[in-house]
Amino acid sequence: MYTDERRKIYKEAIDAWGFRAQARVLQEECGELIVAVSHCLREREDGVKEMAEELADVYIMVGQMMEYLGPDIIEHIVNCKLSRVKEKLDNGSKRN
Repeated sequence: MYTDERRKIYKEAIDAWGFRAQARVLQEECGELIVAVSHCLREREDGVKEMAEELADVYIMVGQMMEYLGPDIIEHIVNCKLSRVKEKLDNGSKRN
């Protein structure tokens, strides 16, 4: 959900700390998510919870980047990529 309230917060964060600083935070959060996914796949205790926490952090940072870059541009690209995923699914393509 990409609400007006969230958009306002995302914009305020970018305005307060700047794009470059928030892009760095996004990098860090993505790294932490990678580690959390690894922990989850290795079935570490609290691995699912850790992954959910890090995914939420990345989600928030992605929201800020979308607000900065323009959500319409990102949504267009997402829709194009999802169309390709749907096409692959419709053609029976599977990953193991």
